Amino acid sequence: MTKILNLAALWRDKSAFADYCRDKLNDPHYTGWDRSLLAFVAEWFDENDFVTVRTSGSTGKPKPLKIKKQRMIISARMTLDYLGLRECDKALLCLPANYIAGKMMVVRSLIGQLNLFATEPRGNPLENIKDEFDFAAMIPLQVYNILNQPDGRKKLAQIKKLLIGGGAIPATLEAKLKDLDHEIFSTYGMTETVSHIALRQLNGPGRSPYYATMPDVTISQDKNDCLVINAPAVADGTVKTRDIVRMIGKNKFEVLGRLDNVINSGGIKHNPEAIEKKIEDLITDRFIISSVPDVRLGNKIVLIIETSAPQKYTYFDFKNSLIERLPEFERPRDMLFLERFTETGNSKIKREKITDQAVALRLVESPR
Repeated sequence: MTKILNLAALWRDKSAFADYCRDKLNDPHYTGWDRSLLAFVAEWFDENDFVTVRTSGSTGKPKPLKIKKQRMIISARMTLDYLGLRECDKALLCLPANYIAGKMMVVRSLIGQLNLFATEPRGNPLENIKDEFDFAAMIPLQVYNILNQPDGRKKLAQIKKLLIGGGAIPATLEAKLKDLDHEIFSTYGMTETVSHIALRQLNGPGRSPYYATMPDVTISQDKNDCLVINAPAVADGTVKTRDIVRMIGKNKFEVLGRLDNVINSGGIKHNPEAIEKKIEDLITDRFIISSVPDVRLGNKIVLIIETSAPQKYTYFDFKNSLIERLPEFERPRDMLFLERFTETGNSKIKREKITDQAVALRLVESPR
């Protein structure tokens, strides 16, 4: 049975609700996602003017950050105003409350006086849930899992305004979203900017391939074409990202990939995310383009697929499809397989770790 925490009254009697959460933290029935949610509410109402948030760890070791509550309030108001959310609208929390995305859903509900309901941050958060909601936020994998069910489109229609963040949205998934009703947005942001600083609409007449910044956010590029963010209301100084972007005017941009992931093979620099977009409709499982050391090329491009049935990708037809889709210098020189990709606590894949595991497994399976 799906467990749902009804937090609809959290904005009505803040003191009483904080006491309630502190009391429940001593209850042994709250041990996982629900405990982290109660712990955050208790922290939000304590005497400190900040909360401690851990980064996701998708591009490095997770680290704790102290974020001022006032900045979280400002960020929440920006989103509430942009989406036109109103008092007593129903919000669904289905993300972990120990990361910024989940915490901000709570803060938005508090500041906007939304009626918040929370459920376990599972792969398909709408399974066994029949209620409709005005607002929710999910990661791409959750949306994919919902749409992969026979009633997926009907289920997703239960959400009137949906934010999707925490990772790139595959073109195949975006294509399934473009003609859905209601409003669906891809978010761009990070812990350091207190959740998103830009949104990209994925469906309807406002559909766009470009992210548009929120009010009072300015952007630029550094010498590596990486995005630089200036959002004084929510972040200290400028935030220098490792995301390679293409600027469209003063307030719009397209994300091309991460500088950390760039592959230098045979003296040519490759953006793995760009290669992935060219072949993503050929592969039904999660995958990444990565590289491993090579005597001749320095690094050779490899395709790593998350699957328990690698044989479906070893046939000539699949390999021929890669040849037809990619120029010679972008083609993977090898394919590696893992049954399960390594993820962070909020389901972001860890590219470097995945590559290390795939290479180690290949060495074990094919000793010299």
